[in-house]
Amino acid sequence: MYRVKRIITIFVVCCFVAGLSGCGLIDMVKQRIKEETSHTAAVDNTTEKEITNSISVGILNFDTFNPLLTKSQTVKECMEFVYEPLFDVDEKLRPVPILAKDYTVSPDGRTIDINLQDNVLWQDGSEFTAYDVAYTIKQIRSGITEYTGLLDNMADYMATGDHSLRIVLNYSVPDFVSLLTFPIVQYQTDMKLSSEYIPLGTGPFMYSSQLSVGKMSFSAYENYHKGRPQIDNLYVYTAPDIYKYETMFEASEIDLITDKSVDLTEYTPRGNIRNNEYITNKMTFVGYNFRNELLTGTETRQGLSKLIDKEAIVNSIIYSKGVACDVPLNPSSIYYYDTNTKFKADEVVAAQHLGNDGWGVNKDGQYERTVNGEKQYLGLEILTNSDSTEKVKIAEEIAESFTDFGIDAVVNTVPYDEYTAKIAVGDYDVMIGEIEVGANLDLSPLVSSAGNYFSYSNRDLDTIIGQIGMTSDEEQKKELFRQYGDIIVKDMPFAPLFYRKGNVLSGAKIKSDIVPTIGKLFRNIETWSVK
Repeated sequence: MYRVKRIITIFVVCCFVAGLSGCGLIDMVKQRIKEETSHTAAVDNTTEKEITNSISVGILNFDTFNPLLTKSQTVKECMEFVYEPLFDVDEKLRPVPILAKDYTVSPDGRTIDINLQDNVLWQDGSEFTAYDVAYTIKQIRSGITEYTGLLDNMADYMATGDHSLRIVLNYSVPDFVSLLTFPIVQYQTDMKLSSEYIPLGTGPFMYSSQLSVGKMSFSAYENYHKGRPQIDNLYVYTAPDIYKYETMFEASEIDLITDKSVDLTEYTPRGNIRNNEYITNKMTFVGYNFRNELLTGTETRQGLSKLIDKEAIVNSIIYSKGVACDVPLNPSSIYYYDTNTKFKADEVVAAQHLGNDGWGVNKDGQYERTVNGEKQYLGLEILTNSDSTEKVKIAEEIAESFTDFGIDAVVNTVPYDEYTAKIAVGDYDVMIGEIEVGANLDLSPLVSSAGNYFSYSNRDLDTIIGQIGMTSDEEQKKELFRQYGDIIVKDMPFAPLFYRKGNVLSGAKIKSDIVPTIGKLFRNIETWSVK
């Protein structure tokens, strides 16, 4: 107990001195904390009085507390208590400033000027500035983090003042700031992968001490820019394996788990548990190969899509862990506009579409047509990867629907590497795919004229997506997204099946509502309270 208090005292006193004397002493403080906490690893925490106004989380596969470098999903979740992004996205997928204050977009949609909060302090007492953001972006663009893909469209960036930043894009896209949800680290943060990294952010909780082997303490940050958290302490426990991790949650030793860490199709926790659901940006779809002459007709693709019972897939195969949709936009988004609530197969409408493309049923009950004097039979192979039992079942369900209707369909299941190779060269008829759409709802990877899975091209889509990026008017965006979605639904390069649900499970101790989104799983942490 004495040593832990000593660590905190050293930290507070030295941070005060550092505020007067410069950055060198801050580095010294970090080194001293590192030395002290390494010595406390064997402290018997039975002598440490537990703080009752607290919550606990667990971590698996610990590698480092550096939020940009860790590969552990549970560590990323834990660091949401310590680090913050420039922006979050709310439950309607609108960008919400966090470390940013506001932003403006140039008329061509390519230049974004961001004003930053000017009342934010790092947990060592130093001021948060645009140079911290620029340093973070530099690390991400170097390719050493998992966030690099978010900034592929960034042409340039620069700090234009202590609390202002400019980002220049290669081309206009919707709400680029919605992609800036990665954690911001302090200027000159050590970017070596190290288990001894001491986390230091701007968030509501700050590292305090290691109480024992496998148990760490994070205290409420008194100078948090949104106000001191209502909860006094966060305890972090390391779990040796997933079984122990799940057991700790059921025993209320930890208070939070997510389906990103635990497979909730295989594990159902017992006890007084609250399931906080949200709709992720993972979309599962059926894609059509435009190189196949049987599928070049728009009406053919629409007819095939009408034979798919999306409700059956969601209810029976993924056990209601998704939301079916016809419009390829996240159903939780403010820009989703489809009012349809039933997603059953419709054989009558399917037959009409196929008939419009010349297909008819022959005496053997098969669909055929004559093109340039030659008969064509509508037979299809549905490609999926054998590594996913779920996708195999989806493919089999769709193949059965096609076959029952008179369209010969077989499922081709291959290992994932072979599956992606076949898609890359267009060696398939129909495929079952999944993509994580960006937080800004940009479907360009699926529909861009520059290249996609389906060899599909419509330059109107490229134009509209650019126009969305050029306007900040919400109503204009709604109309443009409607045009965007309508073109995709009409041309049908792919048919969305469902957007997958996500889950954050919280124990009985946490009193507050948790409203997770695709940006942050643990939102508004500073307002949480416990029973």
